[in-house]
Amino acid sequence: MSLSLTSRQAAILAVVRQRLAETGSAPTLQEIGAAVGIAHVSAVFKHMEALEKKGYVSRDPSRPRGVRLLAPAMGEAGDALNLPVVGRVAAGQPVLSDGEIERTLWVDSQLFRLRPDYLLRVEGDSMRDDGILDGDLVGVHVTPEARHGQIVVARLGDEGITIKRLYRTANQLRLLPRSAGYLPIDPDPSEDFAIEGLYCGLIRQD
Repeated sequence: MSLSLTSRQAAILAVVRQRLAETGSAPTLQEIGAAVGIAHVSAVFKHMEALEKKGYVSRDPSRPRGVRLLAPAMGEAGDALNLPVVGRVAAGQPVLSDGEIERTLWVDSQLFRLRPDYLLRVEGDSMRDDGILDGDLVGVHVTPEARHGQIVVARLGDEGITIKRLYRTANQLRLLPRSAGYLPIDPDPSEDFAIEGLYCGLIRQD
């Protein structure tokens, strides 16, 4: 049975999957390290061991490219995504996002409920009860539309962007935190407010 992956493991799995799809041959440990920014082969080896224990790959130690994907990593809709990590999103008070791409990250699409378009780094813990913690990378599916009860990334005029659960009725719109000690946000109708996208899953940093 497969288990959740760290961001580094997800990146390595995505590299292996892409290389197998493109060439039919798995990458070496050195090639994996170069692709994900790990300098030491021993560190890559430990991550591959973890992927094997979690049921994502099978390895043949006698062969330098002896890696194959197992069923949990080969779902019908599964593929590798190379997503930009763009700015920050507040799980607390809104923060301005500079829109700069920090880096790109290979991830497995099966880690997300919707297909993400980019990743945002979370600051704060106002969404802790929904399992979104400070430092997490959240996937964002770009759309201006959201339903009552969904977790959204929203822009609040010049204040910046925030991630909250949407409360929407015919007469009221609120952004609700999911942690004690934080107040709901009531967007000012006279200011620029927009739904930037839907939360579609997260990657917890190593």
